[in-house]
Amino acid sequence: MVAKSPAVARWELSYRVRRRREVLGITGPQLAKELGFSRTYWPKVERDQRILTESKLRELLEQLEFSEDEKAEMLELRDLAKERAWWNGYEGLFGEEQLRLWGMEAGAEEISTVESVLIPGLLQTEDYARALITSDTAFIRQIEVGQRIEARMRRQERLTDSNPLRLNVVVSEAALRQMTGGVDVLHGQLQHLAAMITGHPGTIDFRVLPFSSTTGAIFGCLTFHILEFARPHLPALGWSEAVDWGELVEDEERIRSMTVGFGHLQSRSLSREDSLALIEKLAGRTEAPGE
Repeated sequence: MVAKSPAVARWELSYRVRRRREVLGITGPQLAKELGFSRTYWPKVERDQRILTESKLRELLEQLEFSEDEKAEMLELRDLAKERAWWNGYEGLFGEEQLRLWGMEAGAEEISTVESVLIPGLLQTEDYARALITSDTAFIRQIEVGQRIEARMRRQERLTDSNPLRLNVVVSEAALRQMTGGVDVLHGQLQHLAAMITGHPGTIDFRVLPFSSTTGAIFGCLTFHILEFARPHLPALGWSEAVDWGELVEDEERIRSMTVGFGHLQSRSLSREDSLALIEKLAGRTEAPGE
């Protein structure tokens, strides 16, 4: 089945072309010359920044010796890649890389994420998101706040749609205690978090790295995601983020390091049950065992 996200379809199209070219031992400049493209244009095709016309794509698929079934699939991917999605409506507000992440998120089967000091965006309440966004006066204009919150809420639809995203999370205990937005906002956020965890036990695995952990500090104030896809031709994709930048990561070695790092943190976190108990305790609903 074709990926439902135009961004994922676009990436798969360029990724499979690049991999086939490499397998056949053809260089980018050679292929560009055969197809009548400039050397500066072709890299944009392979980085999914350009979508070829149908006729040029057919010519390319013939040149790269794709089978008839593969050709049909690639043409279908091209059709999907040209569609507009909800995140395209925010192109004037967010950077290209951020929008591309949301597109990948929309087509991912599973995401593993690490957050050191914040509740992940996919699990934030509207009030919590507003508190974060309005406090960032260095990078965000107040007139943009409503749209930014709206976009964050749209992303969360993947957790409850007909084919829900599997979400694995590790957060520092600090994310549960930081008074983001004040007592009432944090209380509401923790209640929402507990409800999402208990309401979606098959798709949300939320772990807390406790203050008592002796190894978690090596990751510092870190945010990263590992996105995995149901598409058989696509590898995992990473996202690395700091205060004023974020980037998608395709390098296999970096993604491998992220995967090892996630496993390391998850293994040193509280169990799913104890993580939930701590969240419920801090939300004022129950007492965590041993506390």
